[in-house]
Amino acid sequence: MATFLGLIVLSLMMYLAHSSSRENKYLIHLSEIDPLISVFNKETTQKLIDQKLNNKEHCCFLILDVDAFKSVNDNYGHAAGDKVLENLGLLFKNHFGQSDIVGRIGGDEFIILIQDENIAESRIQSLLQKVNELKIEELKDFKLSIRIGIAFAPKDGTTFMELYRHVDQALYQTKRTGKNNYKICKNDEI
Repeated sequence: MATFLGLIVLSLMMYLAHSSSRENKYLIHLSEIDPLISVFNKETTQKLIDQKLNNKEHCCFLILDVDAFKSVNDNYGHAAGDKVLENLGLLFKNHFGQSDIVGRIGGDEFIILIQDENIAESRIQSLLQKVNELKIEELKDFKLSIRIGIAFAPKDGTTFMELYRHVDQALYQTKRTGKNNYKICKNDEI
């Protein structure tokens, strides 16, 4: 009887340890994800990108900014703005590969690290079209568009902050050229 009770207690302890471990993993996962759109949050995005860059990998670093997002919130309401972000987050996650990193860094800005720099530009051109074709019922006939700044590692930087600085400048240049566009960082313009 004592052996039987011992086995029950041991089984219960193993179950509780396993449940606690599973719950801890889930809580860690929740702390890494943007709660609105289920992509990585800013801190996790930066950490994951720095890990990739520490491996001296060649990759493409993007900042994406939603065109006229303020007017979406002002004209259609913040619930519609949230719907835009949710749809874009889903589109970005589905458009890029499993080895790519998709994160939201705040407001209507996203960062994406594309692992295969050789397909980056064609993937970006395709994304611009998909965003423009995205239909969100709450926006009626409003056409969504994005602007993208692009930099390449290690050519344009070897840390998150170096790439961020360069790609932010490219994004600024894109904003001067019109909606639904992208610009590749040129070090001589910085």
